Amino acid sequence: MKTKILPFSPAVGYNRSSIIYKVDFTMKTDRKKKISIIISIIFVVVAATAIYFAMPKNKDLSESSIFDKAEVEALAGQVIDYINAEDYEGLRAMAVDEMADIMNQERMDEAKARVSEDWGAFQDVDSITTTEVNQRGKTAAVAYVAASYENVDIRYTFAFDEDLKLASLGIQ
Repeated sequence: MKTKILPFSPAVGYNRSSIIYKVDFTMKTDRKKKISIIISIIFVVVAATAIYFAMPKNKDLSESSIFDKAEVEALAGQVIDYINAEDYEGLRAMAVDEMADIMNQERMDEAKARVSEDWGAFQDVDSITTTEVNQRGKTAAVAYVAASYENVDIRYTFAFDEDLKLASLGIQ
């Protein structure tokens, strides 16, 4: 490290050694600031990269190389049929193990009651929108289904894993 030796100035009242020390201290502080800035930039870049890879990536299911859009739509319709018929054995059979444990009359009645106490009779599926979601190395086909019942309109969200097992079910 080079140090500048400033000429002695009687007006300032410093002697030569204190001026050298002050310059050395300033240069060390500048170096620490630069290192801190570089470390901060590296941290921000690493954090931004981690956030990018953790966020879900969506694409239309028709562009998927894993899932068939028509098959996912048919599975979504089948799930709705099982829900309407209160066939929880059928739901359990098409669900992943973690979901199968909670597919029962009591849990489904709770979920339905959160939306409305009286749904009425099933009318029709208004629309099905599908997408492929890739998040944290896992890929799923997600179906958003708008369905009409006699007394309420319901929005279902179904997620199917790569084996086309029901991995998630949402009712709104």
